[in-house]
Amino acid sequence: MKFSNNDKINEIEKQIEELEDQALQMNAAAEPVIKVKQKNKVTLTEAKPGVGNTTNFNSTGPKKCIGCGRELQTVDDRLPGFSLNIEKQDLCLRCFKIKYYNKLVEQEINDQDFINIIDEINSTSKKIRYYYVVDIFDLPGSRLTWLEQLISKKEVIIVVNKIDLFPKSVKKTKIFNYVKKFFSDSPIRDSKILLTSSIKQDYVYALVNELKSVEYDQYIVGISNAGKSSLMNACLKLNQQIPSIVTSKYVNTTLDKIKINFTEKNFVYDTPGLVKHNHIAIATAPSYWDFFFFQKEIKQVTYQLNQGQSIFYGGLAWFTFEEGQAYNEKNGKEAKTGFHLYVNKQLPLHRTKAENAQRYFKKNRHSLAPRLLDKDIDFETHTFSYDKEKKVDIHISGLGWINFKSYDGMKLSVTVPKTEYGVKVSELEALI
Repeated sequence: MKFSNNDKINEIEKQIEELEDQALQMNAAAEPVIKVKQKNKVTLTEAKPGVGNTTNFNSTGPKKCIGCGRELQTVDDRLPGFSLNIEKQDLCLRCFKIKYYNKLVEQEINDQDFINIIDEINSTSKKIRYYYVVDIFDLPGSRLTWLEQLISKKEVIIVVNKIDLFPKSVKKTKIFNYVKKFFSDSPIRDSKILLTSSIKQDYVYALVNELKSVEYDQYIVGISNAGKSSLMNACLKLNQQIPSIVTSKYVNTTLDKIKINFTEKNFVYDTPGLVKHNHIAIATAPSYWDFFFFQKEIKQVTYQLNQGQSIFYGGLAWFTFEEGQAYNEKNGKEAKTGFHLYVNKQLPLHRTKAENAQRYFKKNRHSLAPRLLDKDIDFETHTFSYDKEKKVDIHISGLGWINFKSYDGMKLSVTVPKTEYGVKVSELEALI
């Protein structure tokens, strides 16, 4: 039977996926089951001392919170690490309330502390491996070019998180090639790439194997809410250990280095996430952050638009088809243009005329959800014009992306709240 090139590629991809599944099953069967126990909601105890979260194991210094890594203190409840009882508690008050009540305790967190930690790690002449975690749903917003420059001096593995939330029709090889091209201008462009997710165990095996393969220092780094701590908890769980690192929808949940031992000799440090200054969540109240950090498979919503129509993202931002009405060449009549919005399933969308956009926002801004923290905030508009046909994605940090096929004369705009650092709006080659 004669195959086309595409048929051959599909057959090879199928064989690779089957081999990956076999390898995952073999790894799962080879792992010994070790029962772990939790004494109570405050104190976590591993079945075997010296493995799991070993932040305070054999430590001669001050006791640290095993949830965020900060030194425990009883002096000031406004500062990180505050505890009611250091002797009896392994979690600070902040982590305890996040973990068991999903409630954020507001505390003063200095961004410079995070940068100092990275500088300190990178100053050693010893061999080091970095795991640079990025969010597949916010690749432009996940990148920190200055951080990539720093870690490029050491061994780096790029960890692409949350890929299981993509539609099942998107092949892993396509995601892999897309990410590789995305980092083609980076000093870490030749690094190994791992596609992973903290939700499904099948995607965690490769990361666990990498973490257990070396005995020199390893560090998990990246932007806040890229999913670093969730990945570490998934690895601990797969390794039959207690997933004790505190994770949440809030930024900066991890505040200092947390040491994790997968064996007695093998360990990795989970580090604090650097603040996502360009994320739209910054312009909203924390109670709305569930809308911006994806937990379920992404939703595709398709609109057929004429020029002069806008799509609202709740009460946050809007996308407008400004100019470039399409025409049906066969009958010479106007034709609508298709736009595919990839968004959080919970996020409400609303279509309106572009001329009514400002009026719609002002009239409904108090009742829309999610909505902006500052009702009088200013907006800024990003404009995109096209002179040829190509498949395009426009990413809005925190809201997903818009997929469409451009053509000569098309003009689009994205209007977002004006923040101190700006909400990142980027144009990329289409992934799906």
